[in-house]
Amino acid sequence: MSSSRSEMSRFIAIFASGTMLSRVFGLLRDMAMAALVPRPVQEIFIFAFRFPNMLRDMLGEGAVNAAFVPIMTEVQEKEGTAALKELVRACLSAMLLIFGFLTFAGILLADFVPGLTDIAEKLHSENAPAAQQLALTISVVRWIMPYFIFIGLTAFLMAPLYVLGHYSTPSWTPVLLNISLLCAMWWGKNYMEDPTWALVAGVWIGGVAQLAIMYHAATRLLGVIAPSLRLRHPGLLRACWLLGPVIIGQSAGEVNKLVDGFVAYSLGEMSTLWYANRLIQLPLSIFGVAIGVAILPAISRAHVAQDAEALRETLKSGFRQCIFLVTPAMAGMLVMREPIVRLLFEHGQFSPADTVKTASAVLYLGAGLLIFALIRVGVQGFYAIQNTHTPVMAASVSMIINIALIFVLAGPMGFRGLALATTLAYGVNFAVLYFFLWRRFGALWDRALTTAVLSTGIAALALCLACHGLHAGFAYVLDTTVLAFEIVSVLAPLGLAGGAYLLVSHWLRVPEWLAFQQALTRRGNARNS
Repeated sequence: MSSSRSEMSRFIAIFASGTMLSRVFGLLRDMAMAALVPRPVQEIFIFAFRFPNMLRDMLGEGAVNAAFVPIMTEVQEKEGTAALKELVRACLSAMLLIFGFLTFAGILLADFVPGLTDIAEKLHSENAPAAQQLALTISVVRWIMPYFIFIGLTAFLMAPLYVLGHYSTPSWTPVLLNISLLCAMWWGKNYMEDPTWALVAGVWIGGVAQLAIMYHAATRLLGVIAPSLRLRHPGLLRACWLLGPVIIGQSAGEVNKLVDGFVAYSLGEMSTLWYANRLIQLPLSIFGVAIGVAILPAISRAHVAQDAEALRETLKSGFRQCIFLVTPAMAGMLVMREPIVRLLFEHGQFSPADTVKTASAVLYLGAGLLIFALIRVGVQGFYAIQNTHTPVMAASVSMIINIALIFVLAGPMGFRGLALATTLAYGVNFAVLYFFLWRRFGALWDRALTTAVLSTGIAALALCLACHGLHAGFAYVLDTTVLAFEIVSVLAPLGLAGGAYLLVSHWLRVPEWLAFQQALTRRGNARNS
């Protein structure tokens, strides 16, 4: 089990490093957009870009993990690489048809965008977009929808790469979109009268670049992959059977986002929650996704081999890895939330009052960061055994509770109520998932997990104390009105506190930290050899 834990740690390290690079560039993109793009153009672009991203959330990585990875893993284990390639070709044919149809439907349905103004006027009349802005928005939606084909196929190609143990390329390819958009912002500001279309071009270029890199990586492992039009392939039919409930479950999340968006819009706090959510997504996407990606093929192989003990141990190891990696990120963000928001966003139109409000939203959302990550790990236990119905049920319960809590909490707490409703609803989601995982796989909370929680909690407490004390010290001796000193006053405490967390973990001999040390040592020895 120790070798498999070290191997999982290696996969997590590879995937997390690439994802971290992507998220850093994503943060730079957000900061550049706030500084370089006029506010009306931001509103149009963010609204239009939401549509292909919504479809990507419904049919992207979630579908890959739930429907394609388990089936492809089974085919690879039982029939070999040649059979896996045939399945990939059949699935590629189906994805092209589905993505093409949805893209065309999205282009046609763009005409219904003006109908949203009636809802906006009822919620907050002064924020309703003007007719000219709506006309431009419709055009941008139509031109930006084909991006879904590029990003959808990119997400699909992750499945065979994960099955074959190739994690690095899927982790860093989103960097290409962020770089493309950064260049588009610069070009639009300096050379175009209307920078909106520069952003649309940037999305297209970034989408094509991501697909090209992913296709190249897949062909290196499987050879040339061309659509086979074998739409009756048994593996494809089984994957589609699993895909349906996933789409329903993901749709529940999109309904949550829709309700959140309308209520936040009526409160005039959409940007506050958006910036807060971007910060929460940074560690969640790096660690939560990395751990989920790392354990799914291992759990799927254990299920194929009918090794219940290996499956259960891998799932428990995933929970422990999640606790070890996400807890310090959550603690650091909660303690340093206001300095982080001020450093990143308090420029131009983003005022000190906006910093206080955004940091407040980070507090309520950040309190649920570990829960969000544990859900991403927990659902893999169901996906590996090709059970997509239970995660859908849990997500649906969470959606209903979230909507009810929004209308209960938004009145007395405002936008903070929306953030708290999200955290509480996801807590229920995880509780439901854990209950059914326990019924299906047996006891998941053992002595090792208890030890992991206690030792990680002690190390995280050391991190919090170090963060608070060091930041107060740096702020006392440095003039934080100077940007360079402000950067030092934020990054130095976070870095030193992170070191304190690792030292305490090493002192307590936390198995997850020792496994990462082994993985890094093996990687270094492999490079030297």
